[in-house]
Amino acid sequence: MSSVKLETVSPKFNEVVLDEIMRDYGGHKCTSWKFENDAFSKGDSYLSELFRITLEDDTSRKTKDGAPLIVKQIVKSIPKNIGRRKTFRSADFFRNEINFYNVVLSEFHKFQQAKLLKNPFDECSKCLAAYSDGENDFIAMEDLTQFGFGAASRRDGIGIAECIMCMQTIGRFHALSLAMKHQQPEKFHLLVKHVEETYYAKQHKNWYSNFMKVQVRIAKDALSQEYGGSDLEKKVHNFFDCDLYDKMVYFTHTRNQNSVINHGDCWMPNFLFRYDSAGVPVAAKMIDFQLARYSSPALDISFFVYSCTSQKIREEHYEDLLKAYHNSLSDMLRDLGSNPEELFSYSELQKELHEFARFGCGMGIESIPFSLLEENEVPDLDQITGDEAVPLEQVWILKNIKTQDGRRRLTDMFKHASDCGYLD
Repeated sequence: MSSVKLETVSPKFNEVVLDEIMRDYGGHKCTSWKFENDAFSKGDSYLSELFRITLEDDTSRKTKDGAPLIVKQIVKSIPKNIGRRKTFRSADFFRNEINFYNVVLSEFHKFQQAKLLKNPFDECSKCLAAYSDGENDFIAMEDLTQFGFGAASRRDGIGIAECIMCMQTIGRFHALSLAMKHQQPEKFHLLVKHVEETYYAKQHKNWYSNFMKVQVRIAKDALSQEYGGSDLEKKVHNFFDCDLYDKMVYFTHTRNQNSVINHGDCWMPNFLFRYDSAGVPVAAKMIDFQLARYSSPALDISFFVYSCTSQKIREEHYEDLLKAYHNSLSDMLRDLGSNPEELFSYSELQKELHEFARFGCGMGIESIPFSLLEENEVPDLDQITGDEAVPLEQVWILKNIKTQDGRRRLTDMFKHASDCGYLD
């Protein structure tokens, strides 16, 4: 047994849960467990605490070489610090993610299992166990590192190969919604009631809107320094010339025949890759569905494009990225028994982007400054004291971007959106 107690994760994370996990893997019971020492960095999760745990069963099924059955997992638990928990509304995000795994993804799997698919969707991390009551929440996930998955390789930076694979994965994921909505509409529309908008909703405006004003200020400063007096600066100021939070609520709540269940937090840290011996990505997995929502597919696409790709990739490969998404989606739809030209043609994708891709710019003014933070600039959230929520802008301290490269990352997002006509 590990010297670290299971209650460190959650009072509800106990030996009964571990035994159930082992039985799901074909074992009998968990005979021992170990908390691994792999450290997570401060910026790995704002909404939860993270643990890496290895389970062992040496009493029943053995592996081929006679070794005990091993299950490796990563467990997310709701923060013990009550002030932190309330500041980030962690309970809402845990509830939404657990509903996604237990209800939505479960029904998606049942939907595709009823068909003889050539290539079934399995690009989501597997949920092993979960519990939610707003105080003792946890989600135990398969540790994908045991299957060779990890963060995108930094040897040559994030390249077009990883980006193409991400777009293909998003396309296959969205296809499940479109096909199920087409073939089982009543069941699908019941399904979407199990995901809630955790970020942009009228009831959350007071929680987030002041912090969004900080993001807007930073974006305006970057534009002033890099594109001062230009038509682009004027166009972006027009984009900001409204209540931006209300505009993001509009984007997330406007639905039509093309709406799908989105991942919601579609940026590179939430994709893991497996590489071959030559360093080429051969498989990808999506993780972290705490922001899952029902909305336009353009929201996931634009969030990914503007938060994860360089201007060089966008200038040289934007059409390739969109084609990768749509071709992958179309192949999945055909496999599921639906006609992509009838359900979601490439021209419909373009219409969605022209209507909703501005959402990616609204997300980018948060995600890009965060990605530029140095390790010593990432706040230690457990320093929050007391049992009451603290305004986000007092915890997430973002300042004007210091470097030209950093400012260009932010402003080039707007330049691309403007060149595509998304800001008109």
